[in-house]
Amino acid sequence: MKKFFTKEYLKELFYVTLGNLLVAVSFSFFLDPLNLVMGGATGAATILKCLFGFDTAITVFVINVVLLLIGLLFLGKDLFIKTLYSTIVLPLFISLCNFIYGLLVEEGQVLVSEPMLVILFSSLILGYGIGIVMKHGGTTGGTEIPQKLLYKYIHMPYSVSLYIIDGTVILLGAILINNGQTSFDIHMILYAIIFLYLSGLVIDQIVFSGFNSRAVHIISSKNEEIKSKILQDFDRGVTQIKIVGGYTNEEKSKLICILPSNEYYKLKGLIHQIDPKAFFYVVRASEVSGEGFSKHHG
Repeated sequence: MKKFFTKEYLKELFYVTLGNLLVAVSFSFFLDPLNLVMGGATGAATILKCLFGFDTAITVFVINVVLLLIGLLFLGKDLFIKTLYSTIVLPLFISLCNFIYGLLVEEGQVLVSEPMLVILFSSLILGYGIGIVMKHGGTTGGTEIPQKLLYKYIHMPYSVSLYIIDGTVILLGAILINNGQTSFDIHMILYAIIFLYLSGLVIDQIVFSGFNSRAVHIISSKNEEIKSKILQDFDRGVTQIKIVGGYTNEEKSKLICILPSNEYYKLKGLIHQIDPKAFFYVVRASEVSGEGFSKHHG
């Protein structure tokens, strides 16, 4: 069982807190004043506020409690504790930001009235907030719980699951909140496409920023010499696979080595030095785990 109040755990809680604060700022200062529904529990809260006058902070809390119980069943107790923390902290931050917003802006006025500026800044702030929370093993609640479920069981990227899950909320918002339109608000759909695309990019960039690695596939007549140099000079593991040439039907071997991007050019120079005729190709490794690689070791 993970010990609480260790330096590492408190560091994780700090980032979870910071991420929740950024999400609250994005919602309270940018999206909610213009009644823009961009998905998630906060988007649902905006819809219910416009239709029934519900308090957004309370609505977010209720929705997150329901999803919290789902997270407990499928994602474990550790995530439950961090989600429980966020379930309490996020509505508090939303209430605080709403209060500060009310002090800064007169009733009936908005801090930023240009929708495109709102979308750009809110998507970047929210994406960064959710990204650092996810990277440190937590969640802000809302759609992040089903996103983690989809990533855990079918390895669906967070950006893809974000589009799918939030799409329903956005569609409901476009139908139910007209924002001055006579019927269906197509503007909200168009804004949402930009918002989800940008926030999804930021989320993936933050979550996977620690896995900036390359997988190098090498086919050479001097594989043994190359392998020996990699083991000696790079202190990296090498996998050797038997292959058959499609044209010559000749049996060969292929080396696969995963290493940080900043070491790739050194390896490239080594390959050219040993065998200028070697064939190799490089692919990006989105995530690497195991001996020699961790979130603390590139």
